[in-house]
Amino acid sequence: MKNLFRCHDLTGQKFGRLTVIGLDESRQTRKTYWICQCECGGIKSARSDILLCGAIKSCGCMKKEQDKSNLTANHRHKQSGTRLYKIWQGMKKRCNDKNTACYDRYGGRGIKVCEEWNSSFEPFFEWAMNNGYSEELTIDRIDNNGNYEPNNCKWSTNQEQCNNRRSNIKITIGNATKTLTDQTIEDLFSPIPR
Repeated sequence: MKNLFRCHDLTGQKFGRLTVIGLDESRQTRKTYWICQCECGGIKSARSDILLCGAIKSCGCMKKEQDKSNLTANHRHKQSGTRLYKIWQGMKKRCNDKNTACYDRYGGRGIKVCEEWNSSFEPFFEWAMNNGYSEELTIDRIDNNGNYEPNNCKWSTNQEQCNNRRSNIKITIGNATKTLTDQTIEDLFSPIPR
């Protein structure tokens, strides 16, 4: 058992969130350890020198709080690794980054991402979830010359995306307009309905 007379008694003293409640007699070393009670209710054994120099201020709860704060400060949505987040990044890159290979087909010809989506992922995520997003669909602009914004975007299959290209040749047969790739041989040679 350590002799309290041979060490500076810290009982009752407060260090950050820790209050010293007594000597830690389970530690049989040359250094003096103290049992401390944290404001959160946790118990911590700490060396005298560490307490006195201010290197320890809690049972570990302060670090957990800071880690949680750091984690949520820049990643509130927890979607950074998802396919939808990558779609959002790609959309912004095509319109905003002049060094992107396809910039000339998007931002270079005046296509923009609306301010709401451009500044934050959350509104884009909310729109996607409310408008039929699924893993096999891609974002598609209804008006190919229009911006990425809620009233000009939809989720489409790859086939629908291909049919929405500016380079497509469109054919009207009767009342239906389709792209050349959508037409079948039968469509091209069947009589026009009257």
